[in-house]
Amino acid sequence: MVEREADLAAALPGAGRLVVVGGDGTLHRSVNLLDAAGALPELPLALLPIGTGCDFARSVALPPRPRAVIARLLAARPRAIDLLEVGPAAQRRLAVNVASAGISGLVDELVNGKPQRGALAFFAATLRALARFRAVPCRVAVDGEPWHEGATYLLAVANGTSFGKGMRIAPAARLDDGLADVVLVRGAARWQLPFQLPRLYLGTHLSAPFVAFRRAREVRLEPLAPLPPLDLDGETAPAGAATFRVLPGRLRLLA
Repeated sequence: MVEREADLAAALPGAGRLVVVGGDGTLHRSVNLLDAAGALPELPLALLPIGTGCDFARSVALPPRPRAVIARLLAARPRAIDLLEVGPAAQRRLAVNVASAGISGLVDELVNGKPQRGALAFFAATLRALARFRAVPCRVAVDGEPWHEGATYLLAVANGTSFGKGMRIAPAARLDDGLADVVLVRGAARWQLPFQLPRLYLGTHLSAPFVAFRRAREVRLEPLAPLPPLDLDGETAPAGAATFRVLPGRLRLLA
């Protein structure tokens, strides 16, 4: 398993493709290593999804059985898909599926802190996070224009359709349209939120009165109080002010 930029750079000469075996976090680390090694977007990447969440596999409709995935990957041709760049520049990282802020970072901490993760790990962690998390005041600008200022439970900038093991946060998102689907959950009565989880899994939550939605190329987040870590493809990143930008066609994906 390649875990360092130097190891990846040594393995790149002559490589025709990179097959990532794992979940969203492994895919996230692999893409960032490819970026650091200067191999994006030249080297096609394929995913064999074996992980806790595997939400990106849902976005590209990969079959659930490994043999079926392998057969599909062997016949696949590379397609260009977008990536998300998350800054500030000193901490720049790329996200493949969903980058988010708010309660999702606490959920990541709870899930990743468990050495044993069952099928309900994200659902159980979400319930625990809802009991602990308080909405944080934030400013959000979209494509250079003010969009929201106030209590914020979640800001999700989505390239793919789902996160948290099947939560369809952006059900109509497309990987290759040059836009992110931006979902904002504003302040709401805390007792309401657990009852909205079925709608989140079904992808019907965008019509809820405390949910705002739009598409954008760039999103700027300014927290006005401390936030949990950022969530990048299920991995945590340092909290704070951040800019999310779409990088059109930045990854060549075999799927």
